[in-house]
Amino acid sequence: MKYKFNAALASALLALSLTTSALAEDTPSALPEWSSYMQDLVPVGERYVGKLKDPADPVLRQELYMFSYQMLAQGYFNLLYQDAKHPDFWPMFNQAFPVGFANPDDSYYQALLDGDGVYKISGYRGTTYMVDFQVGSGDFTPRGEGRMGPTQANYDLDRDVRVRKDGSFEVILSQERPKGWKGDWWKLSKDATFMWVRQIAYDWVKEVDGRFAIERLDTPAVKPRDTAEEIAVKMKRIPVWTDAWTKTMVGWNQRVFKDKTPVNDVAVVDFSDSGGISTQRYIMGAFDLQADEALIIETEIPKPCRYWMFQLTDELTNTIDWTNRQSTLNGHSAKLDKDGKFRGVVSAKDPGVPNWLDVADYQRGLVVGRWKECASYPKPSVQKVKVADVRKYLPADTPVVTPEARDARIRVLRKAVQLRRRW
Repeated sequence: MKYKFNAALASALLALSLTTSALAEDTPSALPEWSSYMQDLVPVGERYVGKLKDPADPVLRQELYMFSYQMLAQGYFNLLYQDAKHPDFWPMFNQAFPVGFANPDDSYYQALLDGDGVYKISGYRGTTYMVDFQVGSGDFTPRGEGRMGPTQANYDLDRDVRVRKDGSFEVILSQERPKGWKGDWWKLSKDATFMWVRQIAYDWVKEVDGRFAIERLDTPAVKPRDTAEEIAVKMKRIPVWTDAWTKTMVGWNQRVFKDKTPVNDVAVVDFSDSGGISTQRYIMGAFDLQADEALIIETEIPKPCRYWMFQLTDELTNTIDWTNRQSTLNGHSAKLDKDGKFRGVVSAKDPGVPNWLDVADYQRGLVVGRWKECASYPKPSVQKVKVADVRKYLPADTPVVTPEARDARIRVLRKAVQLRRRW
C-alpha cells in the first residue's frame, strides 16, 4: 500500500512536538513532599508478609498487598474527605471494603464526630429490618491511631426516635439537649469520635434502604478550602492509616491460627469494647479445611431472638464475596429443620443442601455469627466431617439443592446486593 506525503500534517506534528518539548523543559519537577508521601507507603505490604500463616503462599501474599491498597482507598475517605465539622455519611464497609468481618446484611456508613459538637441527623426510615446508629470512640477507627475504643451508645431508629407517617425523622445528637429543642434528642458522649450507621436487612430482595443525612449545627454551614499545611498533615496520615489497619487485620490472622481463637470450632464473645454493637454477641471461630472436608454448624435458635446470622471471611477478615457466592445466611434466608435448629455446612464443594456456606476456594478463614437481642446466646456445636458424608449428619428430610437451583439462587442474590444502597 502506498501513502501520500501530507506536508500540512507533518508540519502540525512537528509543531506539537516542539511545543511539548518546550513545556517539558519549563515544567518544574515534583516537589519532594510527593516523594515523602509515597515512600512511607512502600514498606507496608512487605512488613507483614512474614506474619501470615503461610508467607510462601503466592495468592495470600498478593491478597495482602491488595488489602493494603484497600486500606489506602479507605484512608482517602476518612482522612481527606471526612471532616467532623462538616460530616457526611460515607460507605465504610461494603463489597469493596469488606474488612473486619463486615456483615453482608448491613449497609454501613460512617461520619466523624467531635464529642463537644451539636449534630442533627435526619432522613427517611426505609423498610430494612433494623437501623442502628452507633456512637463510637477511640482514635483507631476514624484516624488509624491508638486502639479501637469502646462503643458509647447504640440508638435504634424504631425505638429511640419518632418516625413520622411519611417515614421521615430528625434527631439532635449533643452532650446536652439544646435549649428550646422539643424534638427527639440523643446524648452524645464527650469521648465520641465517630458514628456508624448499620441498615440491617433480612430480606435483601424486598427491603428498601433508607436515606440519612448528618449536619453540624454549631459550626458555619460553609466549608472553607483547606490550606496547603492542612492537606499536608492529612496526606502524611494516610500511610499511617494504611499501616495500622493492615497490621491490625494481619494480627487477626495471627491470633486465629497461632493463638487462642478456636479452629474448626467457635466461641461466643462480646465486642462492645472494640466497636461491636452493645446489644449483640458475636460467634467467632475459624475454619481450616481440605477440599474434601466440611464443618457442620448446629445450634438452637433462642426465643425470642430479634436477629441472627452466619458468615465466612478470608484470613485477613475480609468477608467472602457475598455477591457471587453463598457465603452468608441469616434468620430469613436460612432453612430451619423440623426440630427448630439451624444446621449449616461450611465447605468448598457444594454439598447440595440449602444451608451451604461456601468457602470460595479459601482453605482458611473465619466463621462469624451474630446473636442480637436474644433470650440467650448459645454456643453452636461444630463438627468436621468429609463432604461425601455430610448427609449422614443431617436430618433425613434435608432438601436437595441442584446445581441449577444454586445458580438461580446466586443470580437472585447478585441482583439483590446491587439494588441495595452501597455508595
